[in-house]
Amino acid sequence: MAKQRNAMKHVMTGISYMIPIVVAGGILGALAKAFGGWNIGSAVEAGATPFSNLNPFTWVGFWWGVNKLSSYAMDFAVAVMTAGVSYSIAGRPGIVPGLVIGYCSAQSKAGFLGGLLMAFIIGWFVNWMKTWKLPKWCEGLMPVMFIPVLSTLVCGMIFLCVFSIPLAWIMDVFQKWIISLNGGAKSVIGGVIGACMGFDMGGPVNKTASMAANALGADGINGPMCAKIIGGMTPPVGLFIATLIKKNKFTKTELETAKTALPMGLCFITEGVLPFAAADPARFIPCSMLGSAVAGAIAVGAGCESVAGHGGIFVVPMMTNPGMFMAALFAGSMATGIAYAFLKKDKTPETVEEENVDIDLDINII
Repeated sequence: MAKQRNAMKHVMTGISYMIPIVVAGGILGALAKAFGGWNIGSAVEAGATPFSNLNPFTWVGFWWGVNKLSSYAMDFAVAVMTAGVSYSIAGRPGIVPGLVIGYCSAQSKAGFLGGLLMAFIIGWFVNWMKTWKLPKWCEGLMPVMFIPVLSTLVCGMIFLCVFSIPLAWIMDVFQKWIISLNGGAKSVIGGVIGACMGFDMGGPVNKTASMAANALGADGINGPMCAKIIGGMTPPVGLFIATLIKKNKFTKTELETAKTALPMGLCFITEGVLPFAAADPARFIPCSMLGSAVAGAIAVGAGCESVAGHGGIFVVPMMTNPGMFMAALFAGSMATGIAYAFLKKDKTPETVEEENVDIDLDINII
């Protein structure tokens, strides 16, 4: 039991770091899409650098820049969480490998689950390195050279060799299977894509379903694109509904995070629920998948279609049968909200203490 509490304390430390960057990135992305348009991310073409053709003093250029800040913040969300967890386990020496490998996890589409797993591996490895007996002249080099270099190298290659290669193969097979479902009932592929979108919020399953929907959309089959969008919108909206139903089960930080997740979810930014998925995966992820599957099945089964792949609420008027899309979003969000409201454990003194973890990162340079 003590080990479980310690593990949760490490996770909550990482989440306490991740929440601000997710909120900042998500709100900036929502503002960019609200004022710049749902496709603001493709409004400025890259030149020699991504910013070569940017004129930030124009309306479009300004909001494109805001959207870019949002994208970069979201890119680092998993890295910050991984670094926070590994820091909690191993102290400051865990930060560098946590940042590097967490970012690698995000870029390889292993998502927050991959980053969370690697954080514990990093923490264990760094703590083991601290037990090494070295000559006196080497001791000063341990925190600035040996630990960051060797831990990043060894743990990074563990991730690349053990996790990323088989993951890529599995996801390729998985994507082809999802596409093959298109010949059956519309509600089936809608439900499958929706459930996948609600599983790991930007992780491998989510990205695979998203790419399958994009591939079908490129062939003029636009129903799955609706399932992709609604499947990503449902978890944050459902989470917010859960806090309304059972407010007393959520800590103050969780309530505030859920409030910021709502507008993010409406803009098809699912990452607002990552703190809940990381802290309570056994309960939140099934509820998220349930709601997204219900929403996707209803929307695609009712004939909703979307030529746009992003934009959330801002592209609903462009869809086929937008009224049914909104009804499906409501139904799926209610399913997630009701299920999680009743499955979530009540607050305990330990959870209140964990959310108030105060982290001191002062660094003394001599």
